[in-house]
Amino acid sequence: MSKFSFILVLAALLVAGCTRSSTNTYTPPALEDDWSVNMTLSGGITGLMQTIEVKADGSYTVADERTGKTASGKLTEEQLATLEEIISTLEFSTSKNPSACADCFVYDIEILSGGQKIIVNADDTTLGDSGVGTLAQFLRGIMDSALQ
Repeated sequence: MSKFSFILVLAALLVAGCTRSSTNTYTPPALEDDWSVNMTLSGGITGLMQTIEVKADGSYTVADERTGKTASGKLTEEQLATLEEIISTLEFSTSKNPSACADCFVYDIEILSGGQKIIVNADDTTLGDSGVGTLAQFLRGIMDSALQ
């Protein structure tokens, strides 16, 4: 094998190794009477650290650890119905290959229902393919409004 062929084969193996991705697709547990969803939004250049928890009755608590600000409230019936619809129709993927994004926002989402817990982690580069982008945007909208 010539030196050129060897380098070409080696380069092909390296590219294949870098682009191979292993993903699994999941659905959330069915929402029962006492469910909750939590999201932690962290990262970015400014070191953001915000959390939101929404319970089955629509009550929510939001906190910004950097500013020390907290807020609580209750979703409207329409917002709660939208959130329940988003959660119940989720099909999300988890990748075994972590992103290398240094200054991205990181979304850690946890759904609890019926004694089952689903945890999904994504960042700005993986959020679109993760299947939880709509949920993250909905929760971030509530967070942003509550912390103004």
